[in-house]
Amino acid sequence: MPSEKTLFAMDINTLLAVEQLAKETGKNTEDVLLDFMESNTAKMAYDDATKLWWDGPASTAECYKEEVEK
Repeated sequence: MPSEKTLFAMDINTLLAVEQLAKETGKNTEDVLLDFMESNTAKMAYDDATKLWWDGPASTAECYKEEVEK
């Protein structure tokens, strides 16, 4: 289980990625968050083994967009 600091970093990364996605798509932030949290990208963002959150919100957002495109 990740530490509290790591979980906080994962939360902030996810929040910033979702805000970026909402801005890019013009969708409501809450709707984007709900869709994001059901994705494989969200699972990876909260899996400390993948370290996706280390790459920052822009990388997380790109990963999600690639997943949605498939």
